[in-house]
Amino acid sequence: MTDMNDAKRLILADWEKKRDDLDVLISALRRELGMSTDSMIPDPVVVSQTSTAPVRVEDVVTPGDFFGMSQVSAAKEFLTRLNKRTATLNEIGSALYRGKCTSSPLEEKSLKNLSSLLSRSEEFISVAKSRWGLSEWYPNRAKKSRKGNGGEGSPQAKPEEEEATA
Repeated sequence: MTDMNDAKRLILADWEKKRDDLDVLISALRRELGMSTDSMIPDPVVVSQTSTAPVRVEDVVTPGDFFGMSQVSAAKEFLTRLNKRTATLNEIGSALYRGKCTSSPLEEKSLKNLSSLLSRSEEFISVAKSRWGLSEWYPNRAKKSRKGNGGEGSPQAKPEEEEATA
C-alpha cells in the first residue's frame, strides 16, 4: 500500500508542477491582455460551463472595448464573447459599463430601458427571466411576429389572406 501512495504522491507532485507552470503562463497572458490577475484561482461555481453560471465580466471585457458603440451593438458583442452562454441583464449592464459603452453603471431604470432595447431587436432572445442570449443560438425557436412587419399574424398580412380565400 505504501508503494501505491508513493506513486500517487509522485503523480500529484507532477500535476501540481504542471499546474504551477500553467498559472505562470496564464498570468503572463492576462497581463499582456490587460486583464486582472488578482484571482488566479477562480471560484469553482464561476468556472462551470452551464449556461446559468455567473459571468465574470472582468474576464470578458476590458475597459474601452465598447467605447462609442450603441448599447445593442455592445450587448451583442458581449454575448458573442460568451460562446453561447446566456447572461443576466445585470451582467450585460456591467459589461456595457466596464467596456465604456455607458458612462455610469446602469441603475434599475436604465436596466429596464436596456431590456426594452434588447426585446425590440430580433438579434436577442430572452431565454428566462432577465436572462438573455443571441437569437442565432436558437435556430429552432418559433419566430415571433412583430406588428407592422407584414409577417404572419400581423395586420398587414390579413388582407392578402382574405384575397386568397375570396
